[in-house]
Amino acid sequence: PYRETDVPRPAGNYGLSKLLGEWFAADAPAHYVLRVESLFGGERAKSSIDRILDAIRRQEVVRVFADRTVTPSYVEDVANATMRVVELRPPHGVYHCVNSGVTTWDVIAEEAARLLGRPALLDRVSADSVPMRARRPKYCALSNEKLRRAGIQMPPWHEALARYIESGSSPSFPGGSRSDD
Repeated sequence: PYRETDVPRPAGNYGLSKLLGEWFAADAPAHYVLRVESLFGGERAKSSIDRILDAIRRQEVVRVFADRTVTPSYVEDVANATMRVVELRPPHGVYHCVNSGVTTWDVIAEEAARLLGRPALLDRVSADSVPMRARRPKYCALSNEKLRRAGIQMPPWHEALARYIESGSSPSFPGGSRSDD
């Protein structure tokens, strides 16, 4: 996975705008930049993981990338880690604030189906075969080792996914109601 010390090479304007934001933040004498990737959870959850969960619950075929490697970031874990950064005050700079582990979207979908007790009806596709508004790299996994060395442990992505599903917070369960259990 990419480390904070690796030279950024944005694939498009969106990535470049994020990098510019990091450079502006670095102008402050004391700054923290917490990078997240493949974010899921939160009050208005509309992530790729939510799309996958909803399709699995409806027993529909889920179109997923088999060749995009990611490190999912659960909003609750990111918020907790952010609070720990503020409390611990590690050295200033850039930190990757992602759950632990590296995976692909098809593996995430398989794990989600397993956790939901449903079949995984997957249409595995290559990222090159899907037109996207913004170019995205096939490999975008981030290492959270620097955060760990600062005393902040990030749970594994599959445990975060299980907690998210168990919480009933995803869009198919308005108000936490679990009508499909």
